[in-house]
Amino acid sequence: MPALEAVLSPRVVSSTDPDALPNRPAPSAKLERQSRTDSLEFWHRVTLQTVRSDSPDLSARQLAMLMTIYLEKGPHTVRSLAAHLQVTKAAISRATDSLCKLGYIVRQPDHRDKRSVVLARTSAGIHFLSEFADIIQAERS
Repeated sequence: MPALEAVLSPRVVSSTDPDALPNRPAPSAKLERQSRTDSLEFWHRVTLQTVRSDSPDLSARQLAMLMTIYLEKGPHTVRSLAAHLQVTKAAISRATDSLCKLGYIVRQPDHRDKRSVVLARTSAGIHFLSEFADIIQAERS
């Protein structure tokens, strides 16, 4: 299984491209623009595969938070994730509790601010997201 960093590493694209998003690949000439129905059908197939797997079901918020921790440069705190995802700190705290119980992230002391904690990656989280990426790639084919 390739390392998560190789599978899911963010790519920086030129800021001169008006269609490019920060840390997202530029649209490929090979990829056609999908209809809404095609997009929903694709996401439905991905969701079905994740439901059928042995992995725990994550909420959209938990998945967004987990991917943010793994794909975007940290350190990640409850406060920074709440601001980034535009949700309350309480929502991030609840998601943190769930993701820690699953072993996908851990709380670590913040060496810069002793009052805060940093949310860090784990090998279990890397494994979960690697399998999730494999499902997406298989459905794309």
